[in-house]
Amino acid sequence: MLNFFEAFGPGGVLAFLFTIFFLDAMVVPTLPELFVMGFFASRPTLGWGLTLLAVVTVAEVLSNAALYTLVKRSGLPPFLERRMRQWVEFLIVSDERVILMNRIAPVIPFMGAFIATMKWDVRKSFFFVFLGSLIKYGVLLGLVSVLFVYFEKTTARNFSRAAIIIVIAVSFIQGHFSKMRRLGATPRGKDGKRHGNLDEGRTQKGSQTGGGSS
Repeated sequence: MLNFFEAFGPGGVLAFLFTIFFLDAMVVPTLPELFVMGFFASRPTLGWGLTLLAVVTVAEVLSNAALYTLVKRSGLPPFLERRMRQWVEFLIVSDERVILMNRIAPVIPFMGAFIATMKWDVRKSFFFVFLGSLIKYGVLLGLVSVLFVYFEKTTARNFSRAAIIIVIAVSFIQGHFSKMRRLGATPRGKDGKRHGNLDEGRTQKGSQTGGGSS
């Protein structure tokens, strides 16, 4: 794939990568890790790695900022905002730190929309977007670099492909467990505790009232 985009020069490759990150942040998940690691494995030099890292971090911040601005100006349907808040409150942390946690275990897509809906501190949120992107992709590029230092080029590329497959597999597994967890989630009440099904509670209360009056 890199060979195709190299026909347009390094600028074509970087423009493609930038577009991939925009699509991932605003439209549909695109597994950008696959492209970052694949592009770097095809040309494992320090300069190319730093260039990729710079493009990735800028694309992450700008794409999430664009989505944030769109949601902030246009808003979302109330039922969707309510579900988003319930999901964030269900997580281990429910403030801006979720952005960093999301780099380890991706449980929130379209982060820019959540930043707007949860009314998080904008400067802190986008600093965490930048920092999380820098650390995550720096580690991934560093992993590929180590493989090329300690192994022959062909072997290193094979290991890189295996690492890409592992990253994709882990992403799918995390997504599956996140979905299962979300389906089993119960929202917190104002007292901070999780409450069960409201209809069930009303039924029990009604039966108790009926029993007391008879």
